[in-house]
Amino acid sequence: MKNIASIRYLLKLIVGAASISVFSVYAGMTVYPMETVVGETGSAQIRVMSQDDQVQFIRITVKKIIEPGTKNEKEIPAGVADQSALVVTPQKLALTSGGERIVRLVSLFPPAKEATWRVYFESVPEEVFDGQSQTNAPVHSSADVGVSVVWGALIHVAPVNPWVSLKYKPASDIIINEGTVRVPIKEIATCTSGNNCVWKTLKTTIYPGTEVHLPKMILTAGKTYRIKYFDWIKNSNQEIELPATQVK
Repeated sequence: MKNIASIRYLLKLIVGAASISVFSVYAGMTVYPMETVVGETGSAQIRVMSQDDQVQFIRITVKKIIEPGTKNEKEIPAGVADQSALVVTPQKLALTSGGERIVRLVSLFPPAKEATWRVYFESVPEEVFDGQSQTNAPVHSSADVGVSVVWGALIHVAPVNPWVSLKYKPASDIIINEGTVRVPIKEIATCTSGNNCVWKTLKTTIYPGTEVHLPKMILTAGKTYRIKYFDWIKNSNQEIELPATQVK
């Protein structure tokens, strides 16, 4: 499923006075990149750039994505007890007009399996930034009714031992990821002998411990299948054989 790897925005509706008739979108900053990886170096960074003519106060929150790429996908607050937690610094920043700040992402203890996080960047009132108020209302002109954009960057953290292991369930359309990293699949082939393979485009991503269903294809025991995928750890295209699993 691509929904976890795509750019998503969290929109919050700001309700103004009854006499207000103007509707606008407020996006006073840009966050780049919107998807990145914390690889072998254990760190990465995100740039936050001002698109406003005033000082902005940015609150940064981190959430862990559970069961990514599945129908049960959800986000939970980052827990301090989680040793594989993603450390983000700073957690709040003042962004001057036309300015730019760097936010650093650090994984102190690489997880056993790839972990997926989302880091949110939200412009808040100064009193919220200073801890004087608990309101969640973003900064917005009282003369408008509008939508404030909260940027959510997707972060993939590499495991301590990256390992790709895909298998299929015979007499089904299911491929299982038994490895420790997500696998962005590009193509699948049915092979008769040697390199005599018929390739078919297959755009899907399988996260560790999850499975996907192939469209209009049944995998049969005794046949040979191959997969082409992108190895994001090595930043290269790879090809592997797809063996059958004993899972019933």
